[in-house]
Order: sequence, then C-alpha cells, then structure tokens
Amino acid sequence: MSFQTSGGYELRIENDYTLHTPHGSWNFSPEPSNADSQELAALADQRIEHAAVSSDGTLTVTFATGSELHVQASPSYEAWTVAGPRGMKVVCMPGGELATWKATDT
Repeated sequence: MSFQTSGGYELRIENDYTLHTPHGSWNFSPEPSNADSQELAALADQRIEHAAVSSDGTLTVTFATGSELHVQASPSYEAWTVAGPRGMKVVCMPGGELATWKATDT
C-alpha cells in the first residue's frame, strides 16, 4: 500500500495499519485487496496536517478531516517508509528503530 503527495513524498506501508475516522475505525493489511476500500479512497483528496513517529516506531499521519492512520513497527521487517524529494528517506526498521537519509542539496 502506498500514498503519494502533491509535494513529492511517498508513504509506503508494509505492515498492518489502522484508520480512525470520525465515522469509525478500520484495520487493514498492506495487501492489494484493500485498494477498493471506500475509507482509504476517501483519503486520496485529503491534506496531511501532521505526521509523527513515537519512540516505538509507530507512525501516525493526521489528515485535515481529523482522520488518523496508524502504522505500528514490526519485529521482523520494515513496517513503513517515507521517501521525499532529493533522496530524503525514513524507514522503520524491524523493532521500530529508524533509518534516515537526508535530502541532498542538489
């Protein structure tokens, strides 16, 4: 599962995740079968207000509507990746440790 922003960022999810909206909460796996989810489709036009990572590697993305996407770290594999312009990247490694690459100046 991946999301791309108009600002050139991509969020790739490779672990189970939860979506909390004003209308309820849903649990998803990163499988392609979620592509038809109305709840996920509603995020396509939503502005991201805030993104944060907790000390255990859980990523929380808050949208303008108040909806929140939560992706927990995995003990066995990379749970999520945020990639941005000029090579910027943050990867949640197994166990929740973050690997980071800064954007280049070119």
